[in-house]
Amino acid sequence: MEKKFINDFKVNEQVDSFFMLRKKNLKLTKYDKSYLEISLADKTGSIEGRLWDNADKFNEVAETGDVIRVVGTVDKFREEKQLKIDSMTKADDRAFRYEDMVRVAENRDGIYKNITSYLADIKNPWISLLSKKFVGEEDLMDKFKGGLGGKSWHNAYIGGLMEHTYEVMYVVDKMCGLYPEADRDVSLFGAFIHDIGKVCELDPKKQEYTIEGGLLGHIAIGYRMLSEKICSIRDFPEDLRLRLEHIILSHHGEYEQQSPVLPKTLEATIVYQTDELVSQANAIKEIQNAQSEDGKVWSNFVFIKGRKYYIKEAHGEDWTKTDPGRDTDNSESKLNSDKSGSREDLFAA
Repeated sequence: MEKKFINDFKVNEQVDSFFMLRKKNLKLTKYDKSYLEISLADKTGSIEGRLWDNADKFNEVAETGDVIRVVGTVDKFREEKQLKIDSMTKADDRAFRYEDMVRVAENRDGIYKNITSYLADIKNPWISLLSKKFVGEEDLMDKFKGGLGGKSWHNAYIGGLMEHTYEVMYVVDKMCGLYPEADRDVSLFGAFIHDIGKVCELDPKKQEYTIEGGLLGHIAIGYRMLSEKICSIRDFPEDLRLRLEHIILSHHGEYEQQSPVLPKTLEATIVYQTDELVSQANAIKEIQNAQSEDGKVWSNFVFIKGRKYYIKEAHGEDWTKTDPGRDTDNSESKLNSDKSGSREDLFAA
């Protein structure tokens, strides 16, 4: 059977294909009739579904994380595509390709190589030794390479954790160029380990929280992992330990965002603000990629952010096709000539 991908769905289209079961909830209508609320996914995206008939029977067919064969019709509800499901059966492993079911970050080997290059460039001998403790643990790094960056909001796919970590490290490195007062080694390593607890918090197959993740959360798990590694290094400097642990504990930035403490060092502030920037940018990019193909100007309402996003693409607009000419006076030449990245050079013009 040819795979039908979610991002190719058209309203009123009949669907008979395989999908990953991400979520299911047996609910009751206002007339006390059972129905199934279902979330399905493949490598191109996810879609909500509803099964109205024989819900109790079909509820026993499969569990979260299983691949199922679904027969149904693409519908529309509150401006979003939804699948009206007629039937679902648990799929035989030989009937589908697993790589079609889950989205995987591109160029994972290249991303990991970039991360280890940053770590290899660390000059502080204590942090260098600590980074080798992490990178040298093969099982941990395998989980890191295949981990999720989030459950649903940003980088929520296989390899998303590593991809997000690299993006944070990349921007943090640039920020340290602008602010040489910051300790680059502390900042870079802090960027590397800020979300390391997600290797245990999220199950990549089910794309759901583990029991440990649900009870402790990735901040507490990451703090424990870092503390254990530091304890294995004799005479590790106390002040350095506190600075690194503080980055993990404060990287959510605000108490309202479940941060145990607020960022209180320059390095922790840089990591927090960078983490916030790249995670939000990734999430909005995903919204734009998923919804702009339908010709939308505004996204669907994003409840987690309390807004819609303007997602109309600029390509094809009149102002993208014209060149009003450029002012070539000396002041502009100065502004654009030097891109070395340091704060002093930035403001020298």
